[in-house]
Amino acid sequence: MPSFMKKLGGCVVRMPLTEPNVERYLEEHPGFLQKYVVTHLSETDVKELYEHWYQAHGRKSSTEKERKRSRTEDERRTSNTKVEPMDTKPSVLDSKHFTRKTSKEEAMDVMPSIETKQKLAQRMYRKTISREGAPILKPYRRSFSDDLINIRSLLPTNLQLPGEPGDEPSARRRSREEWRQLNEPDLMMELVRDIAQDLDLVSLCFKILLNVGILTNGDRCSLFLIFGSGDQRFLVSKLFDVTEDSKLKDMYAHKPIRIPYGKGIVGYVAETGKTVNIADAYQDERFNQAIDIQTGYRTKSILCMPVKNHQGEVVGVAQVINKKDEEGPFTATDEKIFEKYLVFCGIGITNALLFQSSVIMYKRSDSLVLLAHYIFEEQRDMKTLLRRVLKKGLEMFSSSGCRILLLDMPDNSPEGHIIEPTIFPPINQDKFAVCYEVWTGDDIRNKDSGDEYEFNKIINPQDTLALYIAQSTNKTINTVPNEPFEGFSNGITAELMGMDREIKNILAMPIMTENRKVLGVVEIVNKKGEERFDRNDESLFEAFTLFCGLGIYNVINFERLLKANNAQKVVLEILSYHASASQDEVAKIERVEIPTAKQLKILNYEFADMTLSNDETILATLRMFIDLDLINKFQIDNKNLIRWSITVRKNYRDVMYHNWRHGFNVAQMMFAMLTSGEMNKMFSDIEVFALLVGSLCHDIDHRGTTNQFQSLSNSPLANLYSTSFMEYHHFNHFLTISQVEGNNIFKTLDKEDYCKFIELTKATILATDLAVYFRHKTQFQKLVDEESPDWVETSNRNLLRSMMITGCDLSAITKPWEVQRLVAEKIASEFFNQGDLERDIFGQAPAYMMDRSKRDELPKMQVNFIDGICMALYESLEKVNPLFRPLLEGCLANRRNWSNLYERRTSYAEISSANISLSSINTTRVGDTFDSLKISDESQQQLQTQQQQRLKTTTSDNSEQTEP
Repeated sequence: MPSFMKKLGGCVVRMPLTEPNVERYLEEHPGFLQKYVVTHLSETDVKELYEHWYQAHGRKSSTEKERKRSRTEDERRTSNTKVEPMDTKPSVLDSKHFTRKTSKEEAMDVMPSIETKQKLAQRMYRKTISREGAPILKPYRRSFSDDLINIRSLLPTNLQLPGEPGDEPSARRRSREEWRQLNEPDLMMELVRDIAQDLDLVSLCFKILLNVGILTNGDRCSLFLIFGSGDQRFLVSKLFDVTEDSKLKDMYAHKPIRIPYGKGIVGYVAETGKTVNIADAYQDERFNQAIDIQTGYRTKSILCMPVKNHQGEVVGVAQVINKKDEEGPFTATDEKIFEKYLVFCGIGITNALLFQSSVIMYKRSDSLVLLAHYIFEEQRDMKTLLRRVLKKGLEMFSSSGCRILLLDMPDNSPEGHIIEPTIFPPINQDKFAVCYEVWTGDDIRNKDSGDEYEFNKIINPQDTLALYIAQSTNKTINTVPNEPFEGFSNGITAELMGMDREIKNILAMPIMTENRKVLGVVEIVNKKGEERFDRNDESLFEAFTLFCGLGIYNVINFERLLKANNAQKVVLEILSYHASASQDEVAKIERVEIPTAKQLKILNYEFADMTLSNDETILATLRMFIDLDLINKFQIDNKNLIRWSITVRKNYRDVMYHNWRHGFNVAQMMFAMLTSGEMNKMFSDIEVFALLVGSLCHDIDHRGTTNQFQSLSNSPLANLYSTSFMEYHHFNHFLTISQVEGNNIFKTLDKEDYCKFIELTKATILATDLAVYFRHKTQFQKLVDEESPDWVETSNRNLLRSMMITGCDLSAITKPWEVQRLVAEKIASEFFNQGDLERDIFGQAPAYMMDRSKRDELPKMQVNFIDGICMALYESLEKVNPLFRPLLEGCLANRRNWSNLYERRTSYAEISSANISLSSINTTRVGDTFDSLKISDESQQQLQTQQQQRLKTTTSDNSEQTEP
């Protein structure tokens, strides 16, 4: 055989020209390879070699031109001769040995192929479309070998990673005779270098044991690693009885041997961290002779030593059995060199374990991402969701069975039982409604079906373990059959779990909501190839259970949402039948001739509704639409308008004050402002339409309580809206009844006008919240104090409409005294009722104006109300339009009356007795007489002329004004 000379340990030896020896020579003499490449290879040969290197490492070449050229050369050569595959060992073509490269090529070799976040996201996810047509993000699935290519790009090229095909170590190793030719430092360095680049735990341990056998001349070697923590620690033989003739490929099929921590010779070394050197194993009581009996091998001497990490913690135990060639027991020299080598082995094992943990975390994260995708993609059907989740559970835990049991939830409520750790409770208190399970592999009952999975749905399952977990514990149960644990002195059996399959091991945990309530229990059964589930499985199981809970809770809530939606449809159907006008009611109004506005007295600011019946209020409402010409301008169907008006009346609740009569009175005052006050000349038709409709509906479905009460009681309205709870409800209720068949008086509006109308009506209703008035009060006062306010400007018009509806809402304060007194009594009664509720329900003192014990101070309350709110409002409106002067006068007159009652200390009972007349309370005070506020007919005429001149400047473009 050809050979070459090599210097080893100060001596020149002849080395056979084998492939491993040549590789080792090239690694030690990189200059020779460089010189050979530069001298003997052409540019094409170099680029071809370069291309093969990239292909061997799962990476693309630097340029498209090189790829095309390489492909062309391959095709040309394939037609002539067969090209042998090149050796792809990283050390041969490592970037540090290759100097003739462009800067771009150097960058590609030196820098790992890390993608930008944007490109990585694009690669990891593919946009797809769900069944409902909504775009979703779907993970792009890869095999683990694909993942290793990505990991490989981040690591040095000469590392051996798990799952990568590697050469059999024995095929490229020296024989023991060759190792013996090296001196101790060189031997140690060579053996350390042999394991330094290996991250595959099995391959690493195999090399370590081969090298340990060389150093100690031992016959058989084993390596045990420590797993678990605290009292749960144990040892697992990664490799057992490795000899110099063992093959690496056989080691991957090795079935681990589990040894209790602290038991036997290996357990003693792991626990104490001390070296054990036994000359005769059979004389040591810790030695287990059963293995010798089973294998027929005679154990004589044993050298057992701990493997420690850089922190001095024991991570494993290495064991050597029997010196070869009957050399006797292991010596102190063997212990010394063994200890030195295990220092480096501890570092290598720690690195491999860390890398293994990172790979496990990578795969775990990838699985959880896919699981989350399943959960958020499927929220419509529980069975479909759990089928996918259970199949993913089988894959994540390498098990053959996965079950999810859901507790029986009365009325389909997602609420379960609050977890309280207690003594084992009776198991018949609760029950499971359904169990979904998936089986695979040997646990499939009908193996002839050819199905990969068996999916079952069991109604009212009987599972004692699951009931115990749901009722009494929030801990993970990791057990095997017949193993005692708390609550089960004899352990669990298939019968207790209601299964007809063999149980080898089980991992179970409750599914809980965020408020610690149990929805069900998840069980993973029969881990493949293992006696029981490990701590990594438990950690992953917690995340898996959490995701299961999210998915189940989402489906339950979605089902509840669908039911609520259907219930809402039923309610609307009932509403449309009971709260809408009947045909008889509509026909009755149609047969009656509608009186004129003058006959109904709805043009007057002093109007009082007491003289009108409920049907006459509907006739008056129709007259408002007729006189404002809204029926003609918007082509409103007469029957629809009648039906809509009656429906609005029916949807006002029968409360003390905020009832249909109040809504009608506010609409009448708005009608009077638009007609008698001639404000219809300032606003566009669509604005007039919205003002009238908004006035009629501004308090629809009022509950007789304020926004503050809604917030205090945490009512559904307060949870539905963020502010102005009642006003938003009034607006939405108006929309609801207007969409009922036969009530749509807006159907002739085009899309643009309809949107304008809805926004204007919404602004009108929301403006009745006094909080809105206080926000805009100062701004409005400044605007009206200007010499010539611009009412064409959109924001100014919005502000004016807002103040007008507020003036209409509070207009009872401007009415004649008898009307004002009765209205004030109704408002006070409604407020006092709310105060009583606050005191009874919430146990707190109500606000001053709602405290029934302060009812005798009603006159004072009214004076404060006029001074704090009403006076400034009507003074500003009078400045906008002098025709509003009667409103200010009425407000001042009622203030005087309330002030007189306050000065006389008139009780609430006296005010309610209806014996208080103007003559009995009227007193004359200088500067505050009713006569002093009157104006002459001549002055009144002058004010009207001025108002008409001001209106002319605002009507030219008013039809174009809209709500912002």
